[in-house]
Amino acid sequence: MFKSITIAKEFEGAAAIGILQIDGLRVQESPGPLKVMLNGLADDYASKYRDQPLGDIPTVKKIRGIFHRGGLDPTRYRPSSESLLRRAVKGKGLYFINSVVDLINYFSLKTLWPIGLYDADRLKPPITWRVGQEGESYEGIGRDRLNLTHFPLLVDQEGPFGSPISDSMRSRVTGECTRILWVTFAPADVRIPHEEFADMMIRFSGGVVKVATQL
Repeated sequence: MFKSITIAKEFEGAAAIGILQIDGLRVQESPGPLKVMLNGLADDYASKYRDQPLGDIPTVKKIRGIFHRGGLDPTRYRPSSESLLRRAVKGKGLYFINSVVDLINYFSLKTLWPIGLYDADRLKPPITWRVGQEGESYEGIGRDRLNLTHFPLLVDQEGPFGSPISDSMRSRVTGECTRILWVTFAPADVRIPHEEFADMMIRFSGGVVKVATQL
């Protein structure tokens, strides 16, 4: 089980970290109600934030502050949640991937918190959250190979696999996945609603909660 993550000193106190492990789920095409939820939220946020500088949104500021801890410019490499918001505000629409990924994107957009989603069977704990080092890289999902220097990184025994910017192809969730690790990067002063997260995931993809904790 994924009960904890070691946090490097650079990120101590920088964020609330949520760990949610769900086993026995079924990855499938997103059902209509989930697509309606995601499209509706994107439309709502497009109207709400269209005329507002996104960098002035309090939650966006707090998340960007996490990146500054590692020496990374968050306007050059944006948090995944901010990238979703920018796509919604520009009216580009959101991609539909599958029932698990799409729900993660829904909550990431709703909260404006970056959320990492990983196939738990592809990971080898223990896991550490630390700053990316010179020479580290991986192939990001939907991206070219990323230079991970100064990135906020999740690392297991095989090396970096995730970041609140873009996760790796190594740990991505595909149709064969049955166990997920869901890692939330939230402002330090909030309570992460794991019960709501889990209830919605089980509603659309089934499964059983094995771990739900906040660091």
